[in-house]
Amino acid sequence: MPTVAWDGCFEDCAQRVLELLERPEVQADSFLVVFDGVPPATPTWLTQSPAQLLATGHRSGPAVARNLAAERAAGDILVFVDADVQLHHDALGRIRRHFEVDPRLDAVFGSYDDRPAAPGLVSQFRNLLHHHTHTSHPGPACTFWAGCGAMRRSRFLALGGFDRRYERPSIEDIELGMRLAAAGGRLLLDPAILCTHHKRWSLRSMVVTDIRQRALPWSRLLRRRPHGTVGLNLTPAARFSGLLTLLLVACLLALPWAAPAGWGALACLLALLGLNRRFYACCLRVRGPGFLLAAIPLHLLYFSYSSLTYALVAVEHCWRPARAPQPAAP
Repeated sequence: MPTVAWDGCFEDCAQRVLELLERPEVQADSFLVVFDGVPPATPTWLTQSPAQLLATGHRSGPAVARNLAAERAAGDILVFVDADVQLHHDALGRIRRHFEVDPRLDAVFGSYDDRPAAPGLVSQFRNLLHHHTHTSHPGPACTFWAGCGAMRRSRFLALGGFDRRYERPSIEDIELGMRLAAAGGRLLLDPAILCTHHKRWSLRSMVVTDIRQRALPWSRLLRRRPHGTVGLNLTPAARFSGLLTLLLVACLLALPWAAPAGWGALACLLALLGLNRRFYACCLRVRGPGFLLAAIPLHLLYFSYSSLTYALVAVEHCWRPARAPQPAAP
């Protein structure tokens, strides 16, 4: 578990891991906490716990922190958990059973539950979107999620771990999953492996984080690896939704000069509602009609900036092919 603070939701999330490790079937497991940077005074509850405490020495990002823990770990299976993620009580047991049942399995990961801890509109929307994306695509996967995921240590080390170029929380887990899949690894998404997310999102933090730490690096990664497998957020339906959202915006902008554009906007909106009806049904079921009405424009905003970011990266790639970054060794 990498962290940059001892307070906040970290304590609840770390205490849950310590609680789970008290069970007889997992008492042989160890819990490694990595402080990303120079740690302040360690709280008594943590120093007196069986957790092994490590530190990177300077802010390096979760990729470096996780790699450090993986090198020190003694077990055959590495379980990665974010510092704002609280595991469900059966999460570790489900992970263990997957590897016991399938000796050829290389990695497995789960999902946020549909009861995120932060109460705000944007926090609920952003976390429910992640929950729906993962729970809608169970089974074999071609990506990985380090918020609540596990990987065989031998495979992890053979691949070189997470790419150290990602110096802030980004797509380091997605990139690792793509490398593992390309190397013939077997990955599994099990939505029954659940955890509660404690992160608070504001509208600004959602847009900035999604663009700077996800859409931009992910788009550039896809441009570098055009033949790599993709999934989850990049399904055909998601890509078509992004295109429809941009068309919807274009029709609305053209409306003052071309009245028929209104019909185009209506057609785009109805198509978007149909394509994403399962997510909207999830919003309605979990939070009710008021939340659904607020979630739809947030979802369209998400599609808009994500699609625009990919388009800009594609233009950048076409105009400056010689300067396109090359994959670095992790």
